[in-house]
Amino acid sequence: MTPTVETPAGLGPGAAGAPARAKTAGSGQPLRDYRVHRYVNAFCPTCHEEDPDRPLADVRRLSGWLAVRDDRVWLERGCPEHGLQRTMYDESAEILTYLEQWTAPTKVHEPDLAGNFKPVPSAYEDGLPEMQTQHTCILLEDLTDHCNLRCPTCFAESSPAASAIAPLAEVLASVDARLARENNRIDVLMLSGGEPTLYPWLEQLLEHLVARPVVRILLNSNGLRIAQDDALVATLKKHRERVEVYLQYDGESAEASAYHRGADIRRFKERALARLSEAGVFTTLTMTAALGVNDGEIGAVIRRAMETPYVGGVTIQPVFGSGRSAGIDPHDRLTHTGVLARLAPQTDGEVTWKDLTALPCSHPHCCSVGYLLKDDSGSWNSLTKLVGHDRLKEFLDLNPDLIANRIADSGINQKLKDSVKQSLLDLLSEQSSLSHPSIGSLWKDICTGCDLGIGTLTKLATAALPGQHKRLRQFLGERVKRITVKPFMDINTMIEERLTQCCVHVATVNEQTSAHQCAPFCAVQAWAPLSRTRISTATGSAGARTATAGSEAGVDAGDRARLPLSVGR
Repeated sequence: MTPTVETPAGLGPGAAGAPARAKTAGSGQPLRDYRVHRYVNAFCPTCHEEDPDRPLADVRRLSGWLAVRDDRVWLERGCPEHGLQRTMYDESAEILTYLEQWTAPTKVHEPDLAGNFKPVPSAYEDGLPEMQTQHTCILLEDLTDHCNLRCPTCFAESSPAASAIAPLAEVLASVDARLARENNRIDVLMLSGGEPTLYPWLEQLLEHLVARPVVRILLNSNGLRIAQDDALVATLKKHRERVEVYLQYDGESAEASAYHRGADIRRFKERALARLSEAGVFTTLTMTAALGVNDGEIGAVIRRAMETPYVGGVTIQPVFGSGRSAGIDPHDRLTHTGVLARLAPQTDGEVTWKDLTALPCSHPHCCSVGYLLKDDSGSWNSLTKLVGHDRLKEFLDLNPDLIANRIADSGINQKLKDSVKQSLLDLLSEQSSLSHPSIGSLWKDICTGCDLGIGTLTKLATAALPGQHKRLRQFLGERVKRITVKPFMDINTMIEERLTQCCVHVATVNEQTSAHQCAPFCAVQAWAPLSRTRISTATGSAGARTATAGSEAGVDAGDRARLPLSVGR
């Protein structure tokens, strides 16, 4: 077939050799209606929805960007099969840009398998790869898939019907494997599930863990057993210098409880909270917040933390799409910066988004943190307000230009500055809480170097008197609160750079070698092939399931303590 050739304008019949007329210049291409905030690698949500079980090697990594339109941030990537995929990433470009100012060098990690240079996400089949850029700040051990609730909102999809349980020996082997790769120190070990208080060897496990170089142990719980079991509360009180509770607490309303937990169980939450406070066990209120459900209760939860002794603070987690949920509109959802923007209106300006910073050791989009301190007059102020943003950056070495201009006139002794910097980095990290064993020395450095103007805290932190630790602990339990916003990613917000800089790692088991390893939290929750390698699912056995059933049939705390160290696989 002869191709059609168009005759150029002005060269019609008989015009051969005639001089060409000058072309009128066009207007050129218009400007885009968005600004590219940063370029990213991401994944196709439509591909994921069509085949969530697809082999990880077949998951496409897509080129894309974060685009700013009307101050909202959108994740846009192009799929060869489904075209442009656009989902909302964050609600405020202004706040996201602010968070990106707070970054610090990350720590060295040891890969689980040397030479693993496979791309994300298939790299995580063999644990942390060579190109991971952050070590394990928090190791999360899923002890069991079993739970005494079937919450409508549950990233782990736990339920009373789920029965897998990790043998105690496997959990300890996982912890020891991570200790070997972390230079014999785990900053935070989080016990999760399912409902970890139903783990039949919990008391034994805690005894083993406190004998290991694990700085802090966090117990995630819905609070039902804590509200009713005196022996469990006594165990937590016994280990309260090392153990803290992350208590599921979604707000003050019956509607929030029913939406996220399937029933109004607020009375159990209240009782659990009261018992933990009375026992002096540091507790973090962990709020799952959803747009149009309980995003208006964020301030009320912060107020509850301020009013309750030994509530160390609040962690707010915008609901994300992995696991079981009521469904999320990928174009209109509660996000990290959306939570931050809601702080001031809901606390009458007492807490604002500028009272928090990004977690310096993590990706700046992954977590924000701030400390509130009650001064001797009874007023609450944030650490950033007391120190000042510029001065805080100076201490953290986050603003080289500022440091160059001011360091000569700052009058800060370099040794003191180095000490304050490390203490601030420890405080503003995933590993820190008010139950941290070295919390006194952290506040000593900060009080000395930053002049917070809180005389009682300075006195307690710097004095070395008998009983001082107890008094400092009580002060921290009543007058210091930590506010954290932790936005986990689902496939609609997943970008590769956040996975590679993730510092919250889930214990997994290699399907080919049975080696203990770990992978980033958001990756494990999003991709089914990784979710199946969680330690509870991978090592759960019929023997363990029988033991769990026995515990629910009436096995008391003493009987649980006598259960075997390991069970048949």
